[in-house]
Amino acid sequence: MLKLLLTFLFALHPAEAQAPIEPPGVRVSGAIPLFQVEPIPPAWVRLESHALADPDCRHYAYEVYSGDSYWLVRYVMIPDDREEFREIEQVLFYPKVKDPSKVKRIPPADLKIDLLAIHWRGSTLQLVERRDLIRD
Repeated sequence: MLKLLLTFLFALHPAEAQAPIEPPGVRVSGAIPLFQVEPIPPAWVRLESHALADPDCRHYAYEVYSGDSYWLVRYVMIPDDREEFREIEQVLFYPKVKDPSKVKRIPPADLKIDLLAIHWRGSTLQLVERRDLIRD
């Protein structure tokens, strides 16, 4: 009986979606509204791409675009007047099935970027996540 009652209560008040885990020392700035739609990229995409991109500005944007069998992850640095940076933009290719050997960098010049999509190699990939991040 208790199990039935708890199931009913959870159905009436579903848990709020948990905020995705950010890499250590990073938080959402709130300057640009969070954008997230299905299919939501797995947390490993954010954490592994962050380690590979190694954003060197305090403030940067993280975007994920969904293809049929892969993710394109784009980092855009937003430096302040005193900050230096290696690259203003980085794009990383990740297969949807986790396989570190297939991860590769994509030259940003190979992309055509629209507000909610990226065009690459004859395909249009839809934006599924955008986060505005600050490194503490």
